[in-house]
Amino acid sequence: MKDLWRLKPYIRPYFWLIFASGLLGVPLAALRASPVPLVNWIGNDLFITKDPKKLLLFPALFIGLYVLNFIFRFLHYYLLRIVVARVNQKIKNDLFEHLMGLSADYFTAQSTGTLISRVGTDPQYIDNGLSCINILIREPFTFLFLLGGAVYLNWRLSLLIFLIFPLLFWVFRATGRNLKRYISRMTEENAKLYSTLQESFTGIRMVGAFRLEKYVRNKFRERSESFTRTLLKTAILEEAAHPLVELIGAVAIACVINYGGLQVIQGKMSPPELFAFFTAFFLMVSPLRMLNEVNIKLYSAAAACKRIFEIFDWKTNLHESEDPKHIGEFKEEIKFRNVSFAYPDSPEREVLREMSFSVPRGKAIAIVGESGAGKSSLVSLLPRVFDVTRGSIEIDGQDIRELNLDDLRKLFAVVSQDIFLFNDTIEENIRCGKLSATAEEIRDAARKAHALDFIESLPRSFQTLIGDRGLKLSGGERQRVSIARAFLRNAPILVLDEATSSLDMASEREVQKALEELMVDKTTLMIAHRLSTIKHADQILVMNSGQIVETGSHDELIRLKGEYARFH
Repeated sequence: MKDLWRLKPYIRPYFWLIFASGLLGVPLAALRASPVPLVNWIGNDLFITKDPKKLLLFPALFIGLYVLNFIFRFLHYYLLRIVVARVNQKIKNDLFEHLMGLSADYFTAQSTGTLISRVGTDPQYIDNGLSCINILIREPFTFLFLLGGAVYLNWRLSLLIFLIFPLLFWVFRATGRNLKRYISRMTEENAKLYSTLQESFTGIRMVGAFRLEKYVRNKFRERSESFTRTLLKTAILEEAAHPLVELIGAVAIACVINYGGLQVIQGKMSPPELFAFFTAFFLMVSPLRMLNEVNIKLYSAAAACKRIFEIFDWKTNLHESEDPKHIGEFKEEIKFRNVSFAYPDSPEREVLREMSFSVPRGKAIAIVGESGAGKSSLVSLLPRVFDVTRGSIEIDGQDIRELNLDDLRKLFAVVSQDIFLFNDTIEENIRCGKLSATAEEIRDAARKAHALDFIESLPRSFQTLIGDRGLKLSGGERQRVSIARAFLRNAPILVLDEATSSLDMASEREVQKALEELMVDKTTLMIAHRLSTIKHADQILVMNSGQIVETGSHDELIRLKGEYARFH
């Protein structure tokens, strides 16, 4: 349960609402215990005196009690619902903001489904736990009021109630501890289920092209079966706990019937008093059952808290300098000094080793090599998606790790093969290049990217929704939207990561024209498999196994008859 204490900062702003809800729980508890004195009064007064005026008074009192119950109950629950909703909102917001601030290696190490589950599903278990606060306040008072009435009626008979407390405590503890373990396992299985859904939906074209429908269906069924098995284990605990509490209560009731009946036979207790005692005891079972449900929900919330705060404990591996230097423009050159790099989740495997080269301002540098040579890893280091393992990267003589991260990333525009577009309008996707852009600036960027004609041919032009990852557009159209985004950004350094490799010849010609216009007056680093797109680069770097093995112009490298000539 210690995991629940980490919720204090989230609950603290709403303490006054919890306090008000708790205060309302006291009269509500008293109202729920009120049938005991009413039953005793009916038995000992109304049925003996047979006064018709009292017969009218009882229904009026009964209705009045439930009117008060309605008022107190509504306020008692609604105030807490405000707390639950706001805490849920704050946790989800903070989780998302924290995840967006983590370095990219966390997203390579964790499946998307796992992260979606932790942000979307785990807070719901916390909701269930927080919604029990009013029960934790109200039901003990209800139980105490009923117990007080029972003790008043017959203290000896009331001692039987105390005998069941150790058994109930054991049930609560054993159920809660095991349930926490199963809930953690169930949420992990649910995350795998989410991951399968996400992969299948986003990859639906590939699934259809390779006829993988049966494969993904079987994969989903397996994940679903695993989740259901864990869910049923959880259900066994939950459903066994409730009747077990009732069974313990039934044993106590049997003892009360036997001992109470003996008291009536011996004349030590009147029948109405025994009936009122039974009423109190039966009403006491409800708080005990509800407290058992609270116990289950709190342990489930504790398991969710543990998973959520594990994310909050993740620390980014991308650290900004305590006193970062500001940079407003790119003036001279980019320099790689003995750069080595390994991904944080595989530190033993270096994908780049001792790389040194420079990129003068205004020049176009091409990087070629076989798949897996480390080309994309190299350019991902420039805007600090990842940090170098050893060595340094400098811009105008300053280590990029010492620069303000926002300033650094404003220097770059990226156009890659793996285009990411939001499920939004074309206008909003282009606007991502510059969030403050006007509609006219967006239109001008689209024109420069050779995208204006196809955009204006769409039924809603710039307001057309393009679907998840832009799947309503063709590959060439998606690429030109991303180029328009880069035009709008107007950054001095341009990174082209195999920007035309997946396009047909017609689309490639359109995109290549747009890229050539985009490269004007820019410092460009481009990765390409098609050597025809880079033969006019100022310098070509040839990579193999994370190292530069050749450098030179296209003609120089052809004459060298080495690795590049073999590619050509």
